[in-house]
Amino acid sequence: MTRLSLYGLITLNVVAFHVPGLWLFFFLLFPKQGSGGPSDVLFNASLVLFWGGIHSVMARRFFRDFLARVVGKDFVKLAFTVIAGITQCVMLYYWRPLEGVLWHAEGLLYWVLAFLFASAFGAVFYCSILLDYMEVLGVRKIVRHFRGEPDPPPALCLKGPYRYCRHPVYLASVATLWIGPVMTTGRLEFAILVTVYVLIGTWFEERDTREEMGEGYARYQANVPMWVPRLTPWAGEGKG
Repeated sequence: MTRLSLYGLITLNVVAFHVPGLWLFFFLLFPKQGSGGPSDVLFNASLVLFWGGIHSVMARRFFRDFLARVVGKDFVKLAFTVIAGITQCVMLYYWRPLEGVLWHAEGLLYWVLAFLFASAFGAVFYCSILLDYMEVLGVRKIVRHFRGEPDPPPALCLKGPYRYCRHPVYLASVATLWIGPVMTTGRLEFAILVTVYVLIGTWFEERDTREEMGEGYARYQANVPMWVPRLTPWAGEGKG
């Protein structure tokens, strides 16, 4: 692989990860109001089912093994990021606004809720950095392939909010769905459907992570809540 190819793949990875995220930010912050009815509610639900179904299949080991045979094991995360980004953009592009507004804050309250919404998005980014942002994106995987370096063993993150809650990224992500200065009926449907998907997907992810990391993760599960943060940080493995 040439250095130009390396930079090209890294750029593709970063773009595929961030463009859908930015689109989602504005999609939620400035939700559109329309005249959609029951048929549009069902259409939107099918979009989330399409997006969530593809994500769920891609997360399964058999599909990762299939991708590894097609693109190579070091580019599975890149392929996952690209496919996930494309499907999310498709979902957001075809989403149909519904009739009705639950709330539309004005004045100071508007800016307070907008700030809280942006803070929740920032928390997603911050928690991802603690996990090693470049590893999450798959950039380090590509670089290791270029350098011929082996993958490090999976490690449990016990930094910052991960000592209080097992899934701060998902918790902050769910918060972005429900916090905001404007809540249309369409945004409410989106929030409900994606929240349900996150809850279900997290359960499967936990099962896979425990299989991968063994007793270390089991002790983490026993001491750190899944969603509701504990009052004091967990000190580490083997301690309560």
